[in-house]
Amino acid sequence: MLVERIMTSPCITFNAEGSIAQAIALMNDKHIRHLPIVDDEQHLQGIISDREIKEVLPSLLKQDEAIDYNVPISQIMHKNVITCHPLDFVADIAVDFYDASIASIPVVQNDKVVGIVTSKDMLNTFIELTGVTRPGTTIQISIPDEPGIMHEVTEVFHRHKISIESILVFRDKEKVGKKIVTLRMLAMNPNIAIFDLEKKGFSVLDPFESGL
Repeated sequence: MLVERIMTSPCITFNAEGSIAQAIALMNDKHIRHLPIVDDEQHLQGIISDREIKEVLPSLLKQDEAIDYNVPISQIMHKNVITCHPLDFVADIAVDFYDASIASIPVVQNDKVVGIVTSKDMLNTFIELTGVTRPGTTIQISIPDEPGIMHEVTEVFHRHKISIESILVFRDKEKVGKKIVTLRMLAMNPNIAIFDLEKKGFSVLDPFESGL
């Protein structure tokens, strides 16, 4: 999945010469938490969040000094901004969210801000990928880490004409040479598929017994 599919575009931006008070008013009016800061040409200059405004302002003040909300937002904005491109993979920017512990990433194309992706967008994407918003059943299957093994798994569902909504595969931390498949099917009764999977030698995991 590409960033352009999940980003908010066009996104609301704010000029670097505007005041902190104006930025706060805009964020409150538009009900947004993350605000890319740009110049007159829409070139990214920085970014600010509502949480950062609350955290940064007091640290800039001297004792007994009043907060001046009329100073430019450029004085408190975060300048070293991680960005992405509309054609980047969502999985790649997920690593940036995780490693940098950030809540938003501006999307830049041709040196201009064209959108933004937030941590909420990433969560919504994960929910969409798992297919849990549609009626169905999720099972977990232990499989050998071997080429072509997934064909044997999906063949069972094809034979029974059961639609697969999503498949997630990850390594089994407890067993070397094994992977765990989390599969969501559009069927409320998975017993016939489970029977054939076990007949093929696969283990269908009980989440309570496996600790998953």
